[in-house]
Amino acid sequence: MSHPFGPNPFQTGPAPGLPPQPPPAPPREEVNALATLSVIFAFVFAPAGALFGHLGLAQVRRTGQRGRDRALVGVTLSYVVLTAAVVALVVGSVLPDAPPARTAAPATTTAAPSTTTATTTAAAPPPPPAVAPADLEGLLPSLDDVRNIAGDQNLKGDDPVRQLAPLNSKDAGYDPPDCAVTVAVGVGEVYTVQPVQGIFMTGYFDLQNAGNPRGSVQSVAALADAAAARTQLTNLQSTWARCAGAGLKLTYPDTHRTVGFAVDPPADSGGGVVTMEVRTQGQPVRFVLAMAAKDNVFVEVRASATASERAHRAALDVVNYVLGKIPG
Repeated sequence: MSHPFGPNPFQTGPAPGLPPQPPPAPPREEVNALATLSVIFAFVFAPAGALFGHLGLAQVRRTGQRGRDRALVGVTLSYVVLTAAVVALVVGSVLPDAPPARTAAPATTTAAPSTTTATTTAAAPPPPPAVAPADLEGLLPSLDDVRNIAGDQNLKGDDPVRQLAPLNSKDAGYDPPDCAVTVAVGVGEVYTVQPVQGIFMTGYFDLQNAGNPRGSVQSVAALADAAAARTQLTNLQSTWARCAGAGLKLTYPDTHRTVGFAVDPPADSGGGVVTMEVRTQGQPVRFVLAMAAKDNVFVEVRASATASERAHRAALDVVNYVLGKIPG
């Protein structure tokens, strides 16, 4: 079968009008390997360099390989390095040790105690203690506090939660699953910074008016230190930002009803508080999530209302209430 584009454009023969290429040069005779190793080891380990050099010279005489001069250089360098090392050892053993350091004058010794006293007095105070897991319950607002914050006296409380729990597929189906944190608080999968020393979460809801549901869920977690709490905040903020472009669908297993949510990007609300608004598609309900970190405590809040400004204000007020309770 002929080539569709004519003769092979990459043929190896000479082009028309040009002389053929000369034959390749014959390969050069290899240099004795032991001669090369002799030069290398002269600086790395001189005894080995001398040994390789003598062996290389013997092979060169026997086989006629190239490398006699290189082997001689390696042997010479090896013996020079060995001689220098022996001289250094002899000189080091003969010379006396350095004289001991001279002691300070009496006047300088007398003034030393006052300097030491001044340094001890200027020591920095110890850092404030971290919040213990047993103290978490006292950080969250009570039911009456949240009623006053939300302006809703019909709020009722659920049982508090004292441990993280993973998402339960029997309760609801989230799509995508990692974006469930845009509507749920205290999700176990979110707490990637370990160890979590303790957690306390409460929820208060007013469901009397189905068209205007209100509520507030607040959670505080004690981590190892302040750096861990800040890392937890940064990680969750990154998840919020990623889910802002994807949105969320929630399917309830009992009714098989699916609800969609539009997720806004997270925003800096000042004072170290990050907020995010989530809108229920086809319904007037608005969720505002807020989070912050102080000392070793990480705070999460989700407030819901039909008016986004009201939910936003309630979420901020609860977070700031908790931050005000944390020492430091």
